[in-house]
Amino acid sequence: MGNPVAAVPLGPFPNYRAEQKTYRQLLQLLDDNAPLSSFDRVVTGIREAVAAGSLPQSMLKDIAIAVRLRENFEHKRKREVELSALYETARDLSALRDTDQVLQAIVQRAKQLVGSDIAYLSAADEERDDFYVRATEGVVSADFARIRVSRSVGVCGGVARTRRPFYSNNYLVDHQFDHDAFIDGAIQSEGIVSILGIPLEIEAHVIGVLFVGDRYVRSYTPQEMAALSSLGTFAALAIENARLLEEAQRALRMAKLANAALKAKADAVEEAATAHEQLTELIARGGTLDDLTSRVSKLLRGQAAVIDDRRKLVSGTLPEQATDEQLAKAVRESCNLGRSVPLLAAEDTMIHVAATTGGPARLGALVFTRKQPLSDSEIRTLERSAIVTGIVLLSMERVAQTAYRNVADAVSALLRGTTDPLSAGSGRQLPQGMSVTWPLTVMLVEINDLSAMQASSVARTVLPGRDTIFAEYNGDLAVVTSNPHPDQLADRLWRKLDEAFGQPVSIVISDRIPAIDRVRSEYEALRRGLALLRGLKQQGRVVFEKTLSLYALVFSDREADALDGFVTASVGRIVEHDRKRGSQLAATLLAYLDNGRHIQKAADALGIHVNTMRQRLAAIGELSPDSIDPARSLEVHMALRLRSLARPE
Repeated sequence: MGNPVAAVPLGPFPNYRAEQKTYRQLLQLLDDNAPLSSFDRVVTGIREAVAAGSLPQSMLKDIAIAVRLRENFEHKRKREVELSALYETARDLSALRDTDQVLQAIVQRAKQLVGSDIAYLSAADEERDDFYVRATEGVVSADFARIRVSRSVGVCGGVARTRRPFYSNNYLVDHQFDHDAFIDGAIQSEGIVSILGIPLEIEAHVIGVLFVGDRYVRSYTPQEMAALSSLGTFAALAIENARLLEEAQRALRMAKLANAALKAKADAVEEAATAHEQLTELIARGGTLDDLTSRVSKLLRGQAAVIDDRRKLVSGTLPEQATDEQLAKAVRESCNLGRSVPLLAAEDTMIHVAATTGGPARLGALVFTRKQPLSDSEIRTLERSAIVTGIVLLSMERVAQTAYRNVADAVSALLRGTTDPLSAGSGRQLPQGMSVTWPLTVMLVEINDLSAMQASSVARTVLPGRDTIFAEYNGDLAVVTSNPHPDQLADRLWRKLDEAFGQPVSIVISDRIPAIDRVRSEYEALRRGLALLRGLKQQGRVVFEKTLSLYALVFSDREADALDGFVTASVGRIVEHDRKRGSQLAATLLAYLDNGRHIQKAADALGIHVNTMRQRLAAIGELSPDSIDPARSLEVHMALRLRSLARPE
């Protein structure tokens, strides 16, 4: 795709020189990678010139395109910096042996990774049961080096307690954690406002906390947390490795190789360190997952495989003895424990599963198989290999997100309904091999507490066809497909999401949409359908929008309890009678109205005798005379239909 700015026609205009000068200025800013503030000054000048009539209105669109290009460049640059920082850290850490040097390298890279004002690392003091500052970068206050934090105070306490990333965008006024006067004073002296803490864990135990801080109110994105978490986990292992090496070397110097047990432990630690260095070197050189599984197989003398978060094979060979159910259970257990777990295998085959994560996101697992049991040092090597695997999977996920950015833009443009992003001249290019054509169907998936990344990851395994695209839009997962059987796609997606997260989702499917001018109205109808399912407390269903359209439109602006109120006011006596007596008067009246008040047809539909039908209608007339009044047929019929939707057979 060509540069949109370069393709804008200058065109005839009374003040051609001013227009030409402005375009040159925009191109110069883009060429210089100027900050967005520079564009803001140009925007102000152009708006004033347009208001004065010296520049055309089209200049406003052109400057918007230029700003968007600059923002896209900045976003890609930031992603590149994150990945580069992780790989550079791997090289740095593999080359260092002194613990203080390791810690300083960590904080320097953390500060660089998120562009923060400061970074520092607090290590755990097991004897005093608190944390103390071991290394800093960008800190100017002397009080910072004397900070000791209890496991129950501040951001550090939150990280130690939850073993998850924890941040405050305004520390001194944040009341979601306990404060300490000395710590608050040190934070204030340093001028720090926002703080993010990342746990450094070994064997499910927090051995330290990696912090980044800024001197202004700031939120930290999930991508930044995931990148720092990968760095933090990787760094924790390097710190532990350096500590173990220092302890082993000190013990060897003191004991003069006094006993074979100590030497065996040192050899085991050294072996694990060597394996770790080989893996970090491999990744630093840009090695692939196939390279990684091959190296792990060679190091541990067995067969390694990598599976994704859906337990689909990504690299290597899975053992035939492991079922999908066993793998799913082992991955969950490993993720919860933060350790590898063994699988019960047939005969003398041993299978170990180590989950791979990137921050809070579950990325997959490393599965290792061999006949002999693994020693403690080999298990550590396997778990470190899983950490490196997580870094590679996270990098692959980011590459995939970049590749599908055009898909998200196309879905967004389509649902806004202003332009046709699927036309040849739209300027949006779908990934190679994808082709969505009119007519099409839109499905809206209410993902609730799931993240867009989690839902999209499952969708990629269920909706691989070239005729289907999907992306997060307004908090839901929007699926656009030319497939002639969208209901089958929806059912598969529903089952996979339920299987993966134990959380059934609501999916509403549109009719076939012939052209762009119908998309926006169909999308709004889908949103009303989801709202109606929530109001009926029927989340977790897959339905066509046309079955809900009348009711969704009527109740679109009402409170959720308005549905219950309407049903109660219209047919409440009948429903209550059925509940107490176990009768079927509500179903009888619905069949009667569904069949145009024809008694014989209604009786046939219910499978009862016509006299029984008449007796039930008479009972309904005595219980609630208004319900069989022809003047109230529409209201009563709608109430009974809503009740049937809320109580699916």
